[in-house]
Amino acid sequence: MAAKNKRKRRPAIHVEAPTEEQLGRSEYRRANHGHYRKVPVIDTMLARDQITPQEHALLGYYRDMASLADKSPLKSCIDFSVKGGDIGPSAAITSAILETARIERYLGSLRELARAVAVEDKSITQWCIEQFGGRERYDGNGKFIAIVPVGETKRVQMATMELRMAARRIVR
Repeated sequence: MAAKNKRKRRPAIHVEAPTEEQLGRSEYRRANHGHYRKVPVIDTMLARDQITPQEHALLGYYRDMASLADKSPLKSCIDFSVKGGDIGPSAAITSAILETARIERYLGSLRELARAVAVEDKSITQWCIEQFGGRERYDGNGKFIAIVPVGETKRVQMATMELRMAARRIVR
């Protein structure tokens, strides 16, 4: 009888930490069961006081709508609205598609920056490098540090200001 009541030992779950390359691009925090979760760029910007809580909420709303709109109802295992021959998107996804289109129409020329930072989780520095090019930065001993945008301070400040303007254009 004692053998039946004995619990089986489960092997320990080995969780890999993010690679150095991933850590160089984004911040990660531990989630449940030792897994790592990427911290959204807008959360990092809020923590660094680069955007206000109101701007963070508006960019978060845009992020939620855009990520829901980008989901395919055929790929989703959670969407139970796809039954039989009905392959159309659910009402929630259709609503998110329309809301995302409305928000992006109001964003105008700032849409690309807002989408890159809020939805695609690119940092402003990464976006500036893609748009304007980058250069390698070395320390005093000639050791490589990172790739930074050309005209780093000016470009990053302008992009941060434009992101804040984009957040103010989002209306719920």
